[in-house]
Amino acid sequence: MSTNSVTHQAALIDALGTNDFFSVLVELFESQLPVDSSSVIFYNKNMPPELLFANLLEHEDKIFFASFLDGAYVASPAYQGFMNNYADGVYAWSQLMPDGFKNSQMYASYYQPSGIEDLVYFFINNGDLGFIQFCLGRHSPNPKFSPVELSLFAATGLLVTSLIRKHVAFKLQQQAQEALPLSSVVSERVNYLLDNFEAEVLTRRERQIAKLVITGHSSQSAADNLHISPGTERVHRAKLYAKLKLRSNSELFSYFLDQLTRLN
Repeated sequence: MSTNSVTHQAALIDALGTNDFFSVLVELFESQLPVDSSSVIFYNKNMPPELLFANLLEHEDKIFFASFLDGAYVASPAYQGFMNNYADGVYAWSQLMPDGFKNSQMYASYYQPSGIEDLVYFFINNGDLGFIQFCLGRHSPNPKFSPVELSLFAATGLLVTSLIRKHVAFKLQQQAQEALPLSSVVSERVNYLLDNFEAEVLTRRERQIAKLVITGHSSQSAADNLHISPGTERVHRAKLYAKLKLRSNSELFSYFLDQLTRLN
């Protein structure tokens, strides 16, 4: 950070453990470069995601709450980073995307209508305690983050992740006496459906492919993950589509979301 940000840094330290912390953190970055949206999500494998902070554009906000937090988050590249136990650090959106993600239904149904041009994530991995994702976004018509801006994020990575970890520790201490367990309904039904997707109809391999397609993987990426040839993957995918009377990846994604709502 430049010397001009010293005041913001001091304010950030003063905000540790308060409800203003993430707002001050975003203001610190906004003092250095243009940022259109921001969010902080807490993930734990035994609970649904918890939104700790959000400053989203109006059209993105509607989609975020109506779709993303109600189960579609499983197809986001950042969630896959959490599931794969990524280490602390700064990650560009492009680093997290599986091959072909911009052709996926998740991209078409959430990221594209949200006008998201680029994202940068700070991951704070607290092991069994959970995983925090701090995200800053750029929206069209603004450009993607430049190499210089990505270098700025990388340079602040250790400081920012350490401060977020300390802030969350303070908040947990403050809330220890009054905190109630979060409902696990959303998390349970999403994981159940992904692992048991049409189990009475599909074979194990077809369910594996369906799970990968739903979570944003292309045909090639699914084949690579399962260590099979793209031709074999296409055969299995064609069979699962025929069994479910579907015709495309987008119909499979819509089918998954429809099944998800029926588990309520």
